[in-house]
Amino acid sequence: MSINEKAPGDNGYKAFFKGKSVDVYAPTSYKAQLAAAAHFKARKSYDVSVVLCEKDGEQVTHSTASF
Repeated sequence: MSINEKAPGDNGYKAFFKGKSVDVYAPTSYKAQLAAAAHFKARKSYDVSVVLCEKDGEQVTHSTASF
């Protein structure tokens, strides 16, 4: 479920808050965090975690391996 539509220049993020998650499109992770905090009605935006999932139309893969 996405809370907004993708606009030119936006990246795709997944936001997490208290066991819930939602997809967000925003130009920066900070703006994605603010939009998700408003959606979740979180008292503090820093309680919402966001992860980059899509950048420039390409899927982003995160890894815990050290390089």
